[in-house]
Amino acid sequence: MSSHVDVPSKAVSAGRPWWLDLLLARSPGPWRSRIVRVLMLLVLVVGAGLTAYSGYIHLYLWGRQPYPYSAIPTIGPLFLLQGIVGILLAVLLVVTRRLFAVLLAAGFMVVSVAALVIDVQFGMFGFQDSWAAPYVTGTLRYEIVGAVLLLIAAGVLAWPTVAGRSWRRR
Repeated sequence: MSSHVDVPSKAVSAGRPWWLDLLLARSPGPWRSRIVRVLMLLVLVVGAGLTAYSGYIHLYLWGRQPYPYSAIPTIGPLFLLQGIVGILLAVLLVVTRRLFAVLLAAGFMVVSVAALVIDVQFGMFGFQDSWAAPYVTGTLRYEIVGAVLLLIAAGVLAWPTVAGRSWRRR
C-alpha cells in the first residue's frame, strides 16, 4: 500500500500520513495563481489581525478598564489566558501560514464567540455579562468575521490535498 497522494505539483512524503501533510500545508502553494496567493495572504493577515485584536481586548478588559475582569474569580484568569493565547496564535499564524495554525486560530475565534454568547445569555462560572457591556457587540462582530475568514482560508488550504486524495479503497 502506497502513501502517495495524487495532488498536482505535490507528492506526500513516504514516511508521513496524508493528514499530517495536510496539516503542514503552507499557504500559498506553488500550484496557485498569483492572485489567489495574494488573496490568501491578505485573508490570513486579516484573520491574524482579528485574532490579535480579540486577544488585546481580553487583556484590556482584564486589567486596564475602571472595573477590570481580573477581579472576577475564574473569569479573570480565563480572560488573561485568552488574551495571551489570542496574540500568540496571531503571531504563529503570520509566521507559519500553515493549515494547523489557521485551524487553531479559527477554533480560538469560534470558541471565543460561543463563550461570549453563553456568558451573556446564561452566565458562566457565577458571572453573567450583558450585551450593553463595553466591547461586547463589537468584539462579537470582529470574532465572527475572523472565524469566517479563517475557516474559508482553511478550506482553501486543505482543498488541493482533500480533492486530490482518493477516498475509495483500492
